[in-house]
Amino acid sequence: MARPLWSGTIQISLVGFAVEIYPATSTTRPISFHEIDRNTLGRVRRENVSAGPSTAESIETETSEETDSPAAKHSSSLHLAPQARQVEESPAQHTVERADIVKGYEYEKGKYAIIEPAELKNLRLAGKKTIEISQFSKASEIDPTLYEKPYFVMPKAGPQAIAFAVMRQGMIDNGMVGVGEIVFSGRQHLMTLAPPHDPQHPGMMLYTLRFATELRDPRDYAVDTGTNKADSAQLGLAKQLIDAYTQPFEVSKFKDHYEEALRELVEAKMKNLPAPEPEVEKKPSKVVDLMEALRKSLAQAAPAQALPEPSSAGGKTNGSREKPAAAGAAKAKTGAVVARTAAARKTKSA
Repeated sequence: MARPLWSGTIQISLVGFAVEIYPATSTTRPISFHEIDRNTLGRVRRENVSAGPSTAESIETETSEETDSPAAKHSSSLHLAPQARQVEESPAQHTVERADIVKGYEYEKGKYAIIEPAELKNLRLAGKKTIEISQFSKASEIDPTLYEKPYFVMPKAGPQAIAFAVMRQGMIDNGMVGVGEIVFSGRQHLMTLAPPHDPQHPGMMLYTLRFATELRDPRDYAVDTGTNKADSAQLGLAKQLIDAYTQPFEVSKFKDHYEEALRELVEAKMKNLPAPEPEVEKKPSKVVDLMEALRKSLAQAAPAQALPEPSSAGGKTNGSREKPAAAGAAKAKTGAVVARTAAARKTKSA
């Protein structure tokens, strides 16, 4: 059983229930690498080093109070980095102990505000053990660009699990998600509490969101202001193309082709075989006439629609016999749209 990432209480007005939160995604990959020295085939390991000699080499004696903790040696919150000339004159480096590594904010060139690990740990943020739902909203009102990471929310056993189930069903019936804030590892996150996409799945989902200040303005990158209006004939063909490629979404149909190619490469290396040949990338065709591109795209989609589907009894099903007829009807409809477009163009040119 996996250990929960967060354990606490979700509070909705006066209703509260204890929950445990688990990561809903896996960051591990089947294939991982180490850095290797190609000459010795030994692993390359990293060391934490700092420019110049260590302070232990220049300071031999310290009081017992100064040596009680790393933070005691560096009581000042502001430190100056060594000047560039000093670093050049002392090219030697020394290994830095993990206990001596702190975070520093460079507020001016070479000037750092030093933050001790204990100071970060002791930041007092409300909500370390309680998620307070401040409002409910429709899921469609939340911009997808705000979504960051999903988590599973499971109720703890006991009487409070009834409150969890009641609120879950209420959110499903009303099509709502709860909005609040949660603290992970000392950092505050905006979040939504939502029923699972599949109501048959247990528990609920928690999605961490980005704050508005974390999003860039898309208008900073816009080349086209979006004032171009779609031609009605082109739009008609575009909608047909969309219909031709429309099908239910099933995430299991999509594979990580890079991971598959990576495995093939590793297996070839293990067997002392040549590396697989890279796939030839298809060059995108140049679109000179949008109408012509739409017509060709529809022509490519029609044969795929006409393919018969295999039957469990070994023969053709009613659906497979109807496919060619449906494809013919779609083709006739496409021809009618193209004919109307050509007639409209002639009328316009006249």
